[in-house]
Amino acid sequence: MENNPSKLDNGAHSQLKPLEIRGAVKTPNITYSPTDNYFEISGKSIPEDHNSFFKPVLDWLDDFTANPPEQTRVDVNLEYFNTSSSKILLRIFKTLEKVHLKNKQIEINWHFEEDDLDMKECGQDFSAMLNLPFTLIEEEVD
Repeated sequence: MENNPSKLDNGAHSQLKPLEIRGAVKTPNITYSPTDNYFEISGKSIPEDHNSFFKPVLDWLDDFTANPPEQTRVDVNLEYFNTSSSKILLRIFKTLEKVHLKNKQIEINWHFEEDDLDMKECGQDFSAMLNLPFTLIEEEVD
């Protein structure tokens, strides 16, 4: 029997593909590194067509939930987001909550600038709606 390294089982999370969506003026950077089990959303999120922009993320999230790693860190560092992005963020968080409830470690870090009370309150609101570790991280403004 031939040993084919491409067919070795390195665990379910090794099957996850990296995700990289480069942000623009109105859209966030969204990345996932399967090496580090690290998911990040950063920048501004006010896409004109939120459904088409976030579709690849939601499709990737389906693969993630099918084969989640044991532990994943999520950093959200948004300057601003609109109502439609808020709904997508909640959908992403609720999906991650389902993974967490399957005994996988999901840790969400919500970053906000110290003088941005709106972003702090949004983080508090999301945290109150979810049953998973959700940390608010205040960043100093230079």
